[in-house]
Amino acid sequence: MLSAGGNPVTQTVKLALKGLALNMAAELKPHGVAAIAITPGFLRSERMLERFGVKEENCRDGGKKDKNFLESESPLFIGRAVVALASDPAILERSGQLFSSWELGREYRFVDVDGRRPDWGAIEIDFSRHPQTLLELMRTGSEIQLRWLNELTRKTKDFLTRLPQTNAVKRHTQTRSRNRS
Repeated sequence: MLSAGGNPVTQTVKLALKGLALNMAAELKPHGVAAIAITPGFLRSERMLERFGVKEENCRDGGKKDKNFLESESPLFIGRAVVALASDPAILERSGQLFSSWELGREYRFVDVDGRRPDWGAIEIDFSRHPQTLLELMRTGSEIQLRWLNELTRKTKDFLTRLPQTNAVKRHTQTRSRNRS
């Protein structure tokens, strides 16, 4: 998801950070530099620990207030995601993309500080504590986001067809044509 919880300013900043990797990727790629955005799952930040009245040592107790907290991740987990990507020799192929910490945890097999591998994408999220109005807002926002992304895809594909081919693209196309003959 492109959107995230919080007030409009927080939402805007989080969206901008995700889009920054996309915008920087094309300019940095010729220099061998990748730009990648990573989003955490339920981040067990200092603020969240305070909100749940727990410390890192007893963080599992936060699950008594909200069972979703049992799948939370420490800031170290997303740090390990950064290290895993930075160590990947094929990182340039991923430049400009948005990944989640839990997807990278699955792929690179790293674990959190407590030895677990939090996977926000695999759990059945407990929405029972959320008011119906918030759930409807999330549903509507997700539907709008999907339409927006589909339209963006259509427009981007159209734009690509109108861009003149570069010499590298022409050579690649010619080589493919010769190989088929």
